Amino acid sequence: MVDNNHSNQMSKRNNTKNETMAAKKHKKKSATKKKAKEETHELDKANEKLHLELTRHKRVEETLEHKENLLQMIIHATGEAMISIGNDGLITLFNPAAEEMFGYKKEDMLGQPLDRLMPEQYRHHHSQYLQSYFVTGKPDGIIGSTVELPALRSDGHIFQIEMSLSAGSLGDKQFVIAVARDITERKQTEICQDELLKKVDNINKELKDFVSIVSHDLKAPLRGIKTLANWILSDCSDKLGDQANEQMNLLLERVERMYSLIEGTLQYSRTGRSQEKQVQVELHKFVPEIINMVVPPENITVTIENELPVIECEETHIMQLFQNLLSNAIKYMDKPQGWIKVGVVEQDGFWKFSVADNGPGIEKKHFEKIFKIFQALPTSPNFEGTGVGLTVAKKIVELYEGRIWIESKVGEGSTFFFTLPKQKMEAKK
Repeated sequence: MVDNNHSNQMSKRNNTKNETMAAKKHKKKSATKKKAKEETHELDKANEKLHLELTRHKRVEETLEHKENLLQMIIHATGEAMISIGNDGLITLFNPAAEEMFGYKKEDMLGQPLDRLMPEQYRHHHSQYLQSYFVTGKPDGIIGSTVELPALRSDGHIFQIEMSLSAGSLGDKQFVIAVARDITERKQTEICQDELLKKVDNINKELKDFVSIVSHDLKAPLRGIKTLANWILSDCSDKLGDQANEQMNLLLERVERMYSLIEGTLQYSRTGRSQEKQVQVELHKFVPEIINMVVPPENITVTIENELPVIECEETHIMQLFQNLLSNAIKYMDKPQGWIKVGVVEQDGFWKFSVADNGPGIEKKHFEKIFKIFQALPTSPNFEGTGVGLTVAKKIVELYEGRIWIESKVGEGSTFFFTLPKQKMEAKK
């Protein structure tokens, strides 16, 4: 009986031990499976990350390839000649615009020195600059700037180009990109302009000489004629008939008119020719002095309607401008009681001046004609104008980038307006 109990106990112990070992084995197996699962998960994550990284690299490569293709398309499509020079001094890129400009095919120029595109006398000088850049890595001379120089076509024709050289690097490789433009037409235009300017200078010199000739050679005989006519009238008027005396007086009037025409021509030719120092002119003080200078008759009242500004200009110009407009209004006045009003307003960055009168007025069809030289209108029986005063006024206003015009009604009077740019004309504070 005892033996049976002992056997049962031993059997139970063995079973318990087996169960414990099985449990440990199961636990170990579960731990191994869990670890394997975790490692598999980590591996999956690593694979996914690697896949994403490979995908990103692929996209970067595709983007770079796309950009390179796009850059090549731009280089080939651009209308400007583009040439790339490597650090060995040889051409690595020669786009279609360069082929058209220089007359060479790309295949003929790749691996050739840039000097081949230049006349022989300029090659050494240009090559030195390129070598200096590739040795020092520092832009020097023409690198990073735009220069004009002669270039050589495949047929030997020399023409002018404008070349911009930009330096760059890719890794340890340096290169220079040259952008060339054919400026032959521009240079020809510049030559034509220089020739025209020389011709204009010569014409101006001739006109200046002509002014001197007019001043001396025409005015002197007129003075002689006037002196002789006055002598005849003074000493022989009683021996001459009424008709002869009338003719002599008419002769003197024509001499005076001719003298005035010459003076007007000289005044017009000198306007804008001589350069005076610009000064601050207080118009509220200066214009009253001009009014006193033109000596208006007692039957004409001249008033200044509002405060005139202080401007910076050539004093002679502003004096001639107001003097001619005021004199014009006085000479042609046909009313027993006349008035002239001077005013100014500020408008759109300009000083807008006005000189108004109640004189005879001018028909609209003559508004442009009166500003042309020698185009005076015979509106006054007592005065015959030279047709120069308003022309001089117009020339002065246009020198200061302003404009002049007239508003008028026949029988009621006229108003002359002129503008001067406020920014350029006002006195500096």
